[in-house]
Amino acid sequence: MTKYLISPLLLSLFLQGCGGGSSSSPEAPVVPVEYTFSLTAQVTNDCGVASAFTGVELLLQDDSWQTLNTYKADDKGVISFVTTSEFINYTLVAKDQQGSEAEGLNVVSFYQASSATPSHYQARFDESLDNTTCECVTQSLELSHRPFVTQTDVTSSLPFDNWKEIDDSTTLFEGVKVCRAAEGEWPLHSFSVKGTDANLKAIAAADFSNDFSENVAGIWTLSAFQVADAIDLAMPHQDFNTNQLIKGITHFPITVTKDDDSVLVFSTHDYISEAFYQSQASVTFDESSSIFGSSVIKTHQQVISTTATDSFLVKANEQKPPIDDRNFSEIKEDGNYDYSAVSGYPVAVISFTFTTFDPATKLLMPAKWTFYGP
Repeated sequence: MTKYLISPLLLSLFLQGCGGGSSSSPEAPVVPVEYTFSLTAQVTNDCGVASAFTGVELLLQDDSWQTLNTYKADDKGVISFVTTSEFINYTLVAKDQQGSEAEGLNVVSFYQASSATPSHYQARFDESLDNTTCECVTQSLELSHRPFVTQTDVTSSLPFDNWKEIDDSTTLFEGVKVCRAAEGEWPLHSFSVKGTDANLKAIAAADFSNDFSENVAGIWTLSAFQVADAIDLAMPHQDFNTNQLIKGITHFPITVTKDDDSVLVFSTHDYISEAFYQSQASVTFDESSSIFGSSVIKTHQQVISTTATDSFLVKANEQKPPIDDRNFSEIKEDGNYDYSAVSGYPVAVISFTFTTFDPATKLLMPAKWTFYGP
């Protein structure tokens, strides 16, 4: 199918058919079904409190990506409209700013999205974040656990600066930062350590905490009573990453290589009934460069399951998609593009990072365009 990469309205920022018939007798009029599309845009501060984001507009587009209507977010960050199309094409154009980087644009296009399904856009605009309602504490955490002959790796669902082995039964996580909404509850987070025992067998210990009140000693203490089980893997398998998701927080991330025949999993903790196993595999093909820039093509698969072994069956396609990553011949000078060669894939994610001119200041700014569709 031939589509347009970016609509003329978007190009100004940075770079109807009818049918009928005849009948000998009048037909009853068909009442079109109406769908209310709604999208909520938000930014989230350091303690997980979301607030409305208004720096976004939505371009409703037809099958050739020509703009039909433009909608702006209201003061609650909501974009809503009524359509008679069950599936729609649309593009979000949002202000974007991360860390110390300059303000830019994040452009995201969706092909044949359900107009009856509420949508959400998670914006990034760090300069506008309001962290005054947050309480953040940074301390070290001392994790006590079963004896290890060697300690090879640690994980935490919280960011931390460094870790070190104090002794065979104690591991120190340095510079652990945790935030909560003022007067709110501390979130649940995990800490784990991996290594070997006296028989050189791989072992791991972990536990959870939701008490991060600042103390005089400046060190939290936690005992790791959870013991990991070794789960056999079906061979052969690809390299993949896996973790547990509990209430939207990532716990116990593990990198599994194609040579591993088993993986250590914390499968008996108190929150396992709420946990999902998330595994992701990716195959990266040769990166290429040309006068048009550099590119990389990847295939990717993600499996989320309540059963670990089902999640571990993740496998990315090992055949390189037939995309011209040298001359980008799928994209024409007028913005018209045709990626029908990869229509056999469930989802295509096509992303471009570039610089463009801010229409207000006439200065260069960073921009990223991402397309999601079959």
